[in-house]
Amino acid sequence: MSIYKKLSLAIFIFFVCQAISYSQSIEEVSYSIPKTVYFGGEKVWISGQVTQDESEEKSIILYAELINRYNESVAIAKIPLEDSQSFNFLQLPQDLPSDNYLLRVFTRISPHQSLEKGISQQFITVFNRLAPPDVVGEREEFDFENPNSSSKIKITSNELNPGENLSVDISAITGVEEISISVLNPFLANQDKIESSMIYESIDSKNILPELFGHIIEAKVEGESLDTTQLYYVSIHGEKSALLTDRPDTNGSLFFDAGGMKNWKYLVAQADGNKSLIDFNLVSSAPKTHFKDSFSFPVLVISPADEPFLKELLKGGQIEGYFVHEYEAYNDPVVTGLVEDRVYELDDYTRFETVETVIKEYVPEVSVKTVQKKKEFRAINEVGNFSFDSNPLMLIDAMPVFDSDELAKFDPKGLKTLEILTRTFYLNEEEFPGVLSFSSYKNDFGGFQIPTNGIYVDYEGIQPKIASANSLFDSPDKEDQIMDWRTILYWSKSQKSTPISNSFDIKVPEIKSKFMISVKSNGEIFTKLFEVK
Repeated sequence: MSIYKKLSLAIFIFFVCQAISYSQSIEEVSYSIPKTVYFGGEKVWISGQVTQDESEEKSIILYAELINRYNESVAIAKIPLEDSQSFNFLQLPQDLPSDNYLLRVFTRISPHQSLEKGISQQFITVFNRLAPPDVVGEREEFDFENPNSSSKIKITSNELNPGENLSVDISAITGVEEISISVLNPFLANQDKIESSMIYESIDSKNILPELFGHIIEAKVEGESLDTTQLYYVSIHGEKSALLTDRPDTNGSLFFDAGGMKNWKYLVAQADGNKSLIDFNLVSSAPKTHFKDSFSFPVLVISPADEPFLKELLKGGQIEGYFVHEYEAYNDPVVTGLVEDRVYELDDYTRFETVETVIKEYVPEVSVKTVQKKKEFRAINEVGNFSFDSNPLMLIDAMPVFDSDELAKFDPKGLKTLEILTRTFYLNEEEFPGVLSFSSYKNDFGGFQIPTNGIYVDYEGIQPKIASANSLFDSPDKEDQIMDWRTILYWSKSQKSTPISNSFDIKVPEIKSKFMISVKSNGEIFTKLFEVK
């Protein structure tokens, strides 16, 4: 268990002042993807970049979001930025209906600074064999190859057999910034970036708070229940856990800064004293935009002639999980405001059937009292030689527990560690009469139920950084014993230290399909098609 210590009040005031001045420095977002056609469950690999006028303060999180034709968000990823660069992915949900979707990338503040520069977007096509698109007798064919541009890309053959080598020469193109070779998407005419001015009528206003230290979880309390003195807790949980607190401002807004916490999976929101959260809602970090009446999504249709290609494409989606990418190890310690006075490894002692018995038998720093027929705990301050007169902050895996009687009756067989603090504990502006903090074996509360008015939300944190992707799109080795059903054959972006080679060889997969070579240079895109038969 860890309790994440948020910014102090003084630092938070400075942080808000910085946010006001920071809003003047516009973040411009750009990104690229290696292909535009997928099956549900695949990863959309994204190479992102944020450029900004001279400013030392920079956002450290990039968002990738998928929007459906009804302007609903159906997937979102929080991607870490390092030196304003990112390489990561958006995981497509398995149950997305077959359709064209709008993929857009932004930071928390960039769309509100400049709708044109702050959001970069394009259409992608997603298939779901259980929710197919409409079938027509014959669909429209699109031309993806410009003869003038394709002549500058030299390849050994326009038709290859599965498993053959393909030599590519792009020496006739100067200033190459990026090259990708991937399966052709024949269902989508416009696969280029789309300017925001062509899409959005407006964007809802929002507090501009840059994510300079980590992800900010925003919430809103509305209605008659708004009370600026009410304390709210958000505990976030994954391999590690953390506790965040805040009180609403006069507008009902709350901001929980997760700071250095990264790859968590869900959160639990609660009001102090287990009060109702009926008017408490989480607010998405994504901008709320409104489409122009003139903007529409292209309709996805297929014909019977597309069936062989879709079967080949499905193979690629199924095999993707076998191509392993390495994450950077997340071993950073969580900053904690809890410096415990005593730690008990519960397996070192007799296992009793209730927490009350555990405390009574071998935890002298805490006493158990009966108040109005309910059990309560009291931390005993050894330095001051006194006992507090109310329950300490009670936690299981950083989740607050308000019912001491329920905790006292709980069987701790799923709990591993008990941390005790017998002094006044300060968390932000809050004071607590000590801390009684349990950690479970699996960081799953050890079987303890989430409090009745608590809200459990699947809410993933910042994704781990990809440690290495050099061989991510290479053909599998023979010893791997898997079929070569890759749909992305090559993807490289020019770096100062490693410019793109003018010529290279690749092995084509066993998928029978058309593939497109796309080369970006000085704002121009050169394309060439070849087919694996």
